Amino acid sequence: MSNFINFNSFDVKKALKRKKGQISSDSDSEQQAAAKAKAKAAAKAKAEKKEIPVEPLQHLAVSAAELPGAALVARFLSCARAEWQQLKAKAETLELQAADRALVASEPPALEQLRPLIDLVEMRAPDDPESEKVEKVCRMSLANEHLAAEKAYLELTIGNSKWPIGGGEFLSSDGPQPGNRMWGQKLRKVKETPSILDNDSQKNAIQGLKRLLSFVQATESWRKAQ
Repeated sequence: MSNFINFNSFDVKKALKRKKGQISSDSDSEQQAAAKAKAKAAAKAKAEKKEIPVEPLQHLAVSAAELPGAALVARFLSCARAEWQQLKAKAETLELQAADRALVASEPPALEQLRPLIDLVEMRAPDDPESEKVEKVCRMSLANEHLAAEKAYLELTIGNSKWPIGGGEFLSSDGPQPGNRMWGQKLRKVKETPSILDNDSQKNAIQGLKRLLSFVQATESWRKAQ
């Protein structure tokens, strides 16, 4: 009888409270650990984002051939928007066409808006076509090859849109089958290919890139006069 457990002495409410307190404590500890890990990762990412050198686009063009793709893209975007910011205040005094002056007088895209393109090229996978196209756009624009830059930009954007590469359905005819006088018809699906424009932040960055290309082209004559 001495080994008999007396369940009458077992307080269920107290046991549940202790269990609940333990679960709550464990949950709080996990949340605190997750918050610390997130803060640590954010601090590391911030530290890794080094300040991008800024110089006149003409100077950057001289050393462009020696720069790797990631550095070239980051510096082109940073230098172009810095030059835009510099000319914005004196846009009305520049000898440009009215539309070009209006462009220069507007607000340039923020560097954070363009950051996804920098990250895309920095973290490129081997033979990644998207990052290669971004790099080509920047190099062509910097070299004042504006038609080539525009073509590369179209390959990056329209070449990646849904309508030419899938994501739809169409009705096709297979012709009459043996023993069947009717034409056979089938509803066929074209699979949708992943696009760089599927990501909203990358889409906004590409729009900012297009504005920078327009700025570089609009101010080419001013740059050559310096």
